[in-house]
Amino acid sequence: MSPEQLTFEIIKIVLAIAAAAFAYFKFFREGTHRQRIEFDIDYCDLGFIGAERAIEFGCIAENKGNVEQRFDGIRVTIRGIENGPLSQLKGHEPRLEFPVEIARASLVTDKWQYYFVRPKVKQRFPLVVNVPQSCSIVWVRATFKYQNTDDIHSAERAFRLPEIEA
Repeated sequence: MSPEQLTFEIIKIVLAIAAAAFAYFKFFREGTHRQRIEFDIDYCDLGFIGAERAIEFGCIAENKGNVEQRFDGIRVTIRGIENGPLSQLKGHEPRLEFPVEIARASLVTDKWQYYFVRPKVKQRFPLVVNVPQSCSIVWVRATFKYQNTDDIHSAERAFRLPEIEA
């Protein structure tokens, strides 16, 4: 084997090792293929109709990763506090108790089977519910499950509702 051929073979081996190291770093150390969802909840008060208030809650999923993420289920629980004394949730002090159950919903229907968020995309999944006029604070918990895994991601927020205008 000539020196040129030997040099060429050494260069091929070095490049193969460098490519393997890059793949290891990119996919296993950085985890570019892993789930990277930033999840939050917002709300928009739509106003009163009679004695009830319509509110739109939004579950916001921002895909910060490099692969499309799919959700089999997005579940939302909404509870409220009526105008009255505040109490702590027994067994979970000092957390506030939200005794009024307002809604429980699944945002992924059987018709659609899953939702997805593509890489670098911020997606908002809305839910419009009616909230009793007596509630002054609402608590929202949203959870989703990544498709084909048992990983669950959640977000919780509390919102003070504006007073009724006289």
